Amino acid sequence: ELPDTNGQQVHNGRRSGRARTGMTHNASVIWAQRADTLYLTFEYLNASDVSVDIGEKSLSFSAKVGDKTVAMSNMPLFANIVPSESKWFKNDRCIQAVLRKSEAEWWDTLASDRSFKPFVKADWSRWLEEEDPGYHGKVEGLGAYDAPWQDDEYDSDDEDLPLDDLDISGMPDPAAPAAD
Repeated sequence: ELPDTNGQQVHNGRRSGRARTGMTHNASVIWAQRADTLYLTFEYLNASDVSVDIGEKSLSFSAKVGDKTVAMSNMPLFANIVPSESKWFKNDRCIQAVLRKSEAEWWDTLASDRSFKPFVKADWSRWLEEEDPGYHGKVEGLGAYDAPWQDDEYDSDDEDLPLDDLDISGMPDPAAPAAD
């Protein structure tokens, strides 16, 4: 019997009631990628005793959430990563990992072992396709809001205004010493 992430035991593909407390449950993760980076999020509120083991070709995760333990042991990754350039952190809402790919390439999936597929989902809030400019680190401009001081287009405030009729008689002399 393998417990699933909803706390129910799975027995030959059928659910069989609530799991007992103290059991280990399969952890689930959402992920997104860029050319050279993977972004993983384990969404567990107030997790404690968090452990993340980042290997060159695998990832392990465990945490205590309430009276349950959630874990993902030795998930084989689609390709190699660089553990020394990868990191993880925890806050009250989730555990996040940023993994550096050893080669900048598109990954078809996060885990090479299909048995992990039910526990791995896409993070659609971060997802970019390979064709998207941001995937390779290029971010497109904001159109009309793109650095207006650097444009070459003429507009009405670019013209030189005549200042010969400007009355500056009440203005302080900038060359005079400042009063203390």
